[in-house]
Amino acid sequence: MENNIGLTKGAGWQFGIRKTMPANLETLWNIFFSDRGLSYWSEGVDQDFSTFNKYSHIRTKWRHKDFTEAANLQIRFIPSKNKDKTTISFHVDKLKNEGQREVTREYWSKVIEDLKLLLESQSQS
Repeated sequence: MENNIGLTKGAGWQFGIRKTMPANLETLWNIFFSDRGLSYWSEGVDQDFSTFNKYSHIRTKWRHKDFTEAANLQIRFIPSKNKDKTTISFHVDKLKNEGQREVTREYWSKVIEDLKLLLESQSQS
Protein backbone atom coordinates (compact mmCIF):
# COMPACT_ATOMS: atom_id res chain seq x y z
CA MET A 1 0.00 0.00 0.00
CA GLU A 2 1.27 3.43 -0.96
CA ASN A 3 1.88 5.97 1.81
CA ASN A 4 0.36 9.26 0.63
CA ILE A 5 1.43 11.72 3.30
CA GLY A 6 -1.08 14.53 3.43
CA LEU A 7 -3.95 12.72 1.70
CA THR A 8 -7.17 12.73 3.72
CA LYS A 9 -10.32 10.68 3.26
CA GLY A 10 -12.63 13.64 2.75
CA ALA A 11 -10.68 16.90 2.46
CA GLY A 12 -8.30 16.16 -0.40
CA TRP A 13 -4.67 16.86 0.31
CA GLN A 14 -3.53 18.87 3.32
CA PHE A 15 -0.40 20.44 4.73
CA GLY A 16 0.47 21.83 8.13
CA ILE A 17 3.51 23.49 9.64
CA ARG A 18 4.20 25.14 12.97
CA LYS A 19 7.10 26.94 14.56
CA THR A 20 7.73 28.45 17.96
CA MET A 21 8.72 32.08 17.58
CA PRO A 22 10.76 34.23 19.98
CA ALA A 23 7.93 36.66 20.77
CA ASN A 24 5.00 36.86 23.13
CA LEU A 25 1.50 36.34 21.75
CA GLU A 26 0.54 40.01 21.41
CA THR A 27 3.83 41.00 19.77
CA LEU A 28 3.69 38.16 17.24
CA TRP A 29 0.03 38.86 16.43
CA ASN A 30 0.61 42.59 16.00
CA ILE A 31 3.65 42.12 13.76
CA PHE A 32 1.86 39.42 11.74
CA PHE A 33 -1.08 41.74 11.03
CA SER A 34 1.02 44.90 10.52
CA ASP A 35 1.40 46.25 6.98
CA ARG A 36 4.91 44.83 6.79
CA GLY A 37 3.86 41.48 8.24
CA LEU A 38 0.91 41.18 5.87
CA SER A 39 3.25 41.67 2.92
CA TYR A 40 4.94 38.36 3.82
CA TRP A 41 1.87 36.15 3.86
CA SER A 42 -1.31 37.75 2.52
CA GLU A 43 -0.84 37.08 -1.21
CA GLY A 44 -3.77 34.95 -2.34
CA VAL A 45 -5.48 35.14 1.07
CA ASP A 46 -9.17 36.06 1.10
CA GLN A 47 -9.41 39.08 3.41
CA ASP A 48 -13.01 38.16 4.22
CA PHE A 49 -12.15 35.84 7.12
CA SER A 50 -14.76 33.23 8.01
CA THR A 51 -13.28 33.20 11.54
CA PHE A 52 -11.24 35.94 13.21
CA ASN A 53 -10.51 35.45 16.90
CA LYS A 54 -7.99 38.08 17.98
CA TYR A 55 -4.82 36.63 19.54
CA SER A 56 -6.04 33.12 18.71
CA HIS A 57 -6.78 32.08 15.12
CA ILE A 58 -8.22 32.91 11.73
CA ARG A 59 -9.88 30.83 9.04
CA THR A 60 -10.26 31.88 5.43
CA LYS A 61 -9.57 30.81 1.86
CA TRP A 62 -6.15 30.87 0.22
CA ARG A 63 -5.20 30.41 -3.42
CA HIS A 64 -1.60 30.21 -4.55
CA LYS A 65 -0.99 32.13 -7.79
CA ASP A 66 -0.47 28.82 -9.65
CA PHE A 67 -3.72 27.21 -8.40
CA THR A 68 -7.11 27.51 -10.10
CA GLU A 69 -9.12 26.91 -6.92
CA ALA A 70 -8.87 28.10 -3.33
CA ALA A 71 -8.02 25.91 -0.36
CA ASN A 72 -8.98 26.31 3.29
CA LEU A 73 -6.41 28.13 5.43
CA GLN A 74 -6.26 28.18 9.21
CA ILE A 75 -3.62 30.13 11.13
CA ARG A 76 -3.31 29.62 14.88
CA PHE A 77 -1.31 31.48 17.51
CA ILE A 78 -0.55 29.24 20.49
CA PRO A 79 0.93 30.91 23.57
CA SER A 80 3.76 29.10 25.32
CA LYS A 81 4.13 28.59 29.04
CA ASN A 82 7.23 30.71 28.49
CA LYS A 83 5.55 34.10 27.96
CA ASP A 84 8.30 35.20 25.56
CA LYS A 85 7.46 32.53 22.96
CA THR A 86 4.46 31.77 20.76
CA THR A 87 3.86 28.95 18.31
CA ILE A 88 2.37 29.90 14.96
CA SER A 89 0.61 27.15 13.05
CA PHE A 90 -0.52 27.10 9.41
CA HIS A 91 -2.90 24.41 8.17
CA VAL A 92 -4.18 24.17 4.59
CA ASP A 93 -6.66 21.59 3.33
CA LYS A 94 -8.76 20.97 0.22
CA LEU A 95 -5.62 20.87 -1.92
CA LYS A 96 -6.19 19.02 -5.21
CA ASN A 97 -3.08 16.86 -5.40
CA GLU A 98 0.37 16.08 -4.07
CA GLY A 99 1.92 18.74 -6.33
CA GLN A 100 -0.23 21.44 -4.74
CA ARG A 101 0.74 20.09 -1.33
CA GLU A 102 4.43 20.50 -2.19
CA VAL A 103 3.92 24.06 -3.49
CA THR A 104 1.97 24.83 -0.30
CA ARG A 105 4.76 23.35 1.85
CA GLU A 106 7.37 25.52 0.12
CA TYR A 107 5.22 28.67 0.33
CA TRP A 108 4.27 28.47 4.03
CA SER A 109 7.74 27.24 5.07
CA LYS A 110 9.17 30.41 3.50
CA VAL A 111 6.53 32.53 5.24
CA ILE A 112 7.62 31.08 8.59
CA GLU A 113 11.30 31.76 7.88
CA ASP A 114 10.55 35.30 6.67
CA LEU A 115 8.43 35.96 9.75
CA LYS A 116 11.25 34.79 11.98
CA LEU A 117 13.64 37.20 10.21
CA LEU A 118 11.11 40.02 10.58
CA LEU A 119 10.83 39.34 14.32
CA GLU A 120 14.61 39.34 14.66
CA SER A 121 14.89 42.66 12.81
CA GLN A 122 12.16 44.19 15.01
CA SER A 123 13.95 43.11 18.20
CA GLN A 124 17.22 44.68 17.02
CA SER A 125 15.67 48.07 16.23
